[in-house]
Amino acid sequence: MNINNNNETLLTKEEHLANYIKTFVAIEDAMEPFKEQRKDLRESYDENGWLSKQEMRLAVKAYRLYKSETDMELLTDYVNKCQRSVGRLTGV
Repeated sequence: MNINNNNETLLTKEEHLANYIKTFVAIEDAMEPFKEQRKDLRESYDENGWLSKQEMRLAVKAYRLYKSETDMELLTDYVNKCQRSVGRLTGV
């Protein structure tokens, strides 16, 4: 059992789980319109021929790597290691 700091009542693991799920679902529901906007954005760029689906995926990956301050040199080293390892395993 844990103490809830807001009202100092004891909550069971199941109650914490139920509260977590309720909050998670509320957040998921709040995000849904934004997911639709993101989908519409991708469809618009694809339909207008501005970017291919692959270009959009790569742009998002590049943005997330940039945002996370990924060490590109280290990442490149790991990509090369993976290519060599997978190549040996698959014969490619």
